[in-house]
Amino acid sequence: MTDFAAVGVTLRPNPEVICRHLDQGAVLVDVPANRIFELNGTGATVWELLGQGFDVERIVSQLVQEFEVEPACARDEVNRLVVRLRAEGLIIS
Repeated sequence: MTDFAAVGVTLRPNPEVICRHLDQGAVLVDVPANRIFELNGTGATVWELLGQGFDVERIVSQLVQEFEVEPACARDEVNRLVVRLRAEGLIIS
């Protein structure tokens, strides 16, 4: 798996994907593919930070501060999510 924090790739939400925030997360609607993806609260935070131009390392730092999680755990989870979102075409570089 690529460590996006280590390689410094700038990622951003695909402009063709619509995000709707819910109480405990968010729903992503991939309009061209007519698919829906659900994110939990942490995933919704990652999505929001990507939209604000944060790179993966800054997102990891933010999650460590906000959720008091170990940096290695946050990095693994963010990388796993980013790999999935990128494979689905929901984020682009």
